[in-house]
Amino acid sequence: MEAQVSPLQNRWTLRDFITLAIFNVVMLIIITFCPIFTFASYLIVGGITALLNGPLYVVMANKINKRGVLFLSAIITGLYFVAYGYAYFLLVLGVMGIICELVLWGQEGYKNPVRNAIAYALFYVGYSLCGMVPLIFFRDEYIATLSKSYSKVALDEMLYYYGTLSMAITTCLISAAGGLVGVMIGNMLFRKHVKKAKLA
Repeated sequence: MEAQVSPLQNRWTLRDFITLAIFNVVMLIIITFCPIFTFASYLIVGGITALLNGPLYVVMANKINKRGVLFLSAIITGLYFVAYGYAYFLLVLGVMGIICELVLWGQEGYKNPVRNAIAYALFYVGYSLCGMVPLIFFRDEYIATLSKSYSKVALDEMLYYYGTLSMAITTCLISAAGGLVGVMIGNMLFRKHVKKAKLA
C-alpha cells in the first residue's frame, strides 16, 4: 500500500522559494549566454542549454522535492522573456509547465529519475517551441517584435529554423535529448557528490 503524503509535506517554505530563486537565476544566466557560445545556432542552442542546466535542475528538484518546481521555473523563465518583449514565451512555457507537473504527479515525482528526466526534457521542448508557436498563431506581430532587435539576415535564419517543419522537429528533438542527458549527468553527480556531502 502506497504511503500517503501529508499536505504539510507539500507546503512550500521560505527556504524552498529562496532555493528556487537562486537556482533559476543561475539557469537564466546560462540561458542568456548559451546562444553566444553556440554562435546563436537555433538548431542546437536548446539542447546545449538543457544539457548545461540539467545538473543544476536535478539538485534544485531534489532539494525542494515538492509539486510546482518545474511549473514555477517555467513561469520565472517566461517572465524573464516578457521583460524583453516576448510575452508569448510566458504562455507557451506556462502550458508546458503544467504538462511537466502532470508527468511528475504523485509521490516523490521529483526524486523519480525517469519521470524527472522526461518532465525536464519536455520543459526544454517547450523552450524551443517558444520561438515556433508564435509563428503559427501570431506571425505578423511576432515578426514585427523580432525586427526591432534582429537584422534581416538573423531574422531570416531564425525563420528558417523555427518556421520550417523539419528543422522545427529536429530542434525539439535535440532539446529533448539535451534535457535527458543533462538530467542523467545530474543524477550521477548528485549521487556521487551532493548526497555524500549531505547537501540535499
